[in-house]
Amino acid sequence: MADKIEAAVNRVLDQGYRTQDIAGDGNSVVGTREMGDLVVEALVKIIVY
Repeated sequence: MADKIEAAVNRVLDQGYRTQDIAGDGNSVVGTREMGDLVVEALVKIIVY
């Protein structure tokens, strides 16, 4: 399961989403709650598909 969680986090980061503390030029800045929601959404897609 850890590998799936890591893949979900990487997928979200690959899409350019970052929290303010790690954002760089060209990144979409989101809050921690939204980042968590994005990771959960990506994880569900990985597990289901």
